[in-house]
Amino acid sequence: MRFDLERIDLHSPQRYAEEGFPWAEWDQLRREAPVFRYERDAIEPFWAVTRYADVMAVSENAKLFINGGPRLRMALKGEPELLRGGLDSFGQSRGWDPAEPPDITFMDDPRHRQTRKLSSWAFTQGCMRSAAAHFDTLAEGFTQEMMETLARDGECDFVAELAAKLPLAATGEIIGLAPGDWKQMLVWSNAIIGHVEPEHVLPGETVAQAAERNMSEMRGYLEALIHEHRQPGGGPSAFINRLVNGTVDGKPLNDQQLNSYLFLLIGAGNDTTRNATTGGAVALLENPAMRDLLCAKPELLESAVDEILRWTSPVISFMRTVTADTVLGGTPLREGDTVCVFYPSANRDDTVFEDPYRFDIRRNPNPHITFGFGAHFCLGTNLAKAELRSVMKALLPVLPKLELTGDHHRIANTHVSGYSKLGVRLAQ
Repeated sequence: MRFDLERIDLHSPQRYAEEGFPWAEWDQLRREAPVFRYERDAIEPFWAVTRYADVMAVSENAKLFINGGPRLRMALKGEPELLRGGLDSFGQSRGWDPAEPPDITFMDDPRHRQTRKLSSWAFTQGCMRSAAAHFDTLAEGFTQEMMETLARDGECDFVAELAAKLPLAATGEIIGLAPGDWKQMLVWSNAIIGHVEPEHVLPGETVAQAAERNMSEMRGYLEALIHEHRQPGGGPSAFINRLVNGTVDGKPLNDQQLNSYLFLLIGAGNDTTRNATTGGAVALLENPAMRDLLCAKPELLESAVDEILRWTSPVISFMRTVTADTVLGGTPLREGDTVCVFYPSANRDDTVFEDPYRFDIRRNPNPHITFGFGAHFCLGTNLAKAELRSVMKALLPVLPKLELTGDHHRIANTHVSGYSKLGVRLAQ
């Protein structure tokens, strides 16, 4: 099927919730207009970048394509951009600086690099290797709990019963949050991307108002943690103590900067891995040959994790601002233009991936760019892979016993994608 490129929809959150990714449209754009001027009434114009080589070109040149411009994530006209608007009511009540970047993803080097270093020590490959056995134990326990729920009730929500739990526990433990607070962190993390379950919306509230309220509650929680760790002798979290005592350009972070830092780490540390885990389970259950191969050959787990990450691509897009006239993919761009890179499209580019619409846990090489590339390569990459490895390992003995119920709901968002609910049951 061929589309009229002037009518395709890449910007509507509800489109991603109801229909999933626009794979066919991205395929056509890569073939015919890999750097495409996207103009629609509901959103300010931008250049849609869909080809792997061009996404890499943008990612590799962080001086020419910056994060610190006026747009970083898609937002419809009249609606605040994700995380920019979420600061307003809480920040204004604290007298925060409106010119301060909302978090490190909005920064460019050298400040971005220096600020990132304050926590990168906690997410190294060495740290994740040390935590692997513990993650395995947690994942096994959570999987057992899910199977007990299935034995009792016949079916359950895979997201709530399993996929959400390990990211919450791992992030909570690394940052040093009280275990009793982890469940609330899930509600707050969902609110960051504008997703609030009906039971968490108060009477008379819109979903947008509920999201802002939940984000303010989360910031209040983090504010209390920061103040606790500013006291003489510090607080119980070694991670937060280190942040509180860290410096950028010789200056410690203020409360606004610390709050935003922790806010991002908790939100980003939960939703993407949860979505990759859920999407990975769907891919394996819908491809029984791959499921059975992985169960028979667990040594394929490492390549399976990478294929799940390529296949699910839970981060859909990021925007960048062009700082000088240039040419991208043969298309002239002007200083001040906005480009939007689509990672799932790049991860289906058939010039890079053979038979890209085949889910193959043996795929090698697999140079997916699910975590981005270059200066803004995802800080939590090693953590996400470690969590996914542990939960898939724990699932292997029970995967053949599971099947999808068809009761599922996707997140309505143009930045991150995944399931808010996924029904599973014991195989008949």
